[in-house]
Amino acid sequence: MIDLISLYYWMIGLGYFAPVLIILIIRSFFESPQEYDPWLRKRANILFKLLNSRPQIEYSEDLPADKPFIFMANHASLIDLPLLKAVIPHYYTGIVAQESFKYFLYGPAIERMGSIPIHRDNIRSSLKSFEKATQLLKEGIQIVVLPEGSRSLDGKLIPFKKLPFHFAKQSGASIVPVAISGVFEMNNKKSHYLRPGKIIVRFAPTIRAEEIAAMEIKDLMELTRQRIHENLESFEAGNS
Repeated sequence: MIDLISLYYWMIGLGYFAPVLIILIIRSFFESPQEYDPWLRKRANILFKLLNSRPQIEYSEDLPADKPFIFMANHASLIDLPLLKAVIPHYYTGIVAQESFKYFLYGPAIERMGSIPIHRDNIRSSLKSFEKATQLLKEGIQIVVLPEGSRSLDGKLIPFKKLPFHFAKQSGASIVPVAISGVFEMNNKKSHYLRPGKIIVRFAPTIRAEEIAAMEIKDLMELTRQRIHENLESFEAGNS
């Protein structure tokens, strides 16, 4: 029964989102990502409605569109990526693992959207990716980074990479920690099942640029991790 339910939701999800990606790719030849982003955010929200997993969103404060923000979220599932598009209220560019650009339809779509590829095992290439992200922040485009670098295998937080926090200090932007609960149970790296369930996304208090400038990298990493962890639901945070 679980297999049939999972197959049903995969068919619903892919059947809906594949045409969305095709339309996005076509529109990208005539419009900028900023122009079609509101349309894409609506489509992402509809996707979760169809999957019976409409996210519950909690903001700790206002997030002005004209402020330079780096959104840092935990990463437990492939669901995180369309979910962030659904819940972050402004246009942003994501820093995305290079291998994601190889996926059918999804890869060309995120490339046309201006996502920044990062080679996780190549420091020099990674530095160039963060340099590009810094330039985009200066142009008024917000950035999304997943500081764990890869999906958690058990839903709990894994150690953060240092490079995103060096980038944050140099960029002059503020960090918005984002805690995502529920997606690991919905779909994870160890399973092909897709199970609808409750999703909660909490935008924790912002770590201001002036605070970041005065902090050591290690302390900034720990504070960001702490704010994500304390905003996770108990079933997601575990003892991490």
